[in-house]
Amino acid sequence: MRFQFLLLSVFSFCLLAIPAHAGQLTSWKFDPAKNRLDFKTDAGVQPKAMMLFNPTRLVIDLPGIGFPKPTVTQKFTGNFRWLRVGSFNSNTTRLVLELQPGYTMNPKRVQFTGENPINWFVTIPVPERGSTIPTLSPRTNLPR
Repeated sequence: MRFQFLLLSVFSFCLLAIPAHAGQLTSWKFDPAKNRLDFKTDAGVQPKAMMLFNPTRLVIDLPGIGFPKPTVTQKFTGNFRWLRVGSFNSNTTRLVLELQPGYTMNPKRVQFTGENPINWFVTIPVPERGSTIPTLSPRTNLPR
């Protein structure tokens, strides 16, 4: 009986010592002509978004998704300046879409659509010249 308890205790400790494996971002693509960002992960994710200012940018966090590479930056012309993809921390990948100076967007019109828990696209409103709108309430649509 003591041996079984000891064996169970050792087994439980070993399970707790194994680090949780985060999923990874496997691909992404931003199409500035369509104002659409597509991304895929190898594990389910629930993206979270917010607007940050000075400079104005849409930030999309992917909790539970790692990015074990250096930050990747893509430069654009038009309303968008950059897309940066990198690690926010060891367990969160962050995608940052920076607008050109003087442009803003209505964050209430940012829409997330999950084709399934690993394939997502983000429809981004057309940026406009003007003042900033400091709130974000994206709608998330997952297939049922």
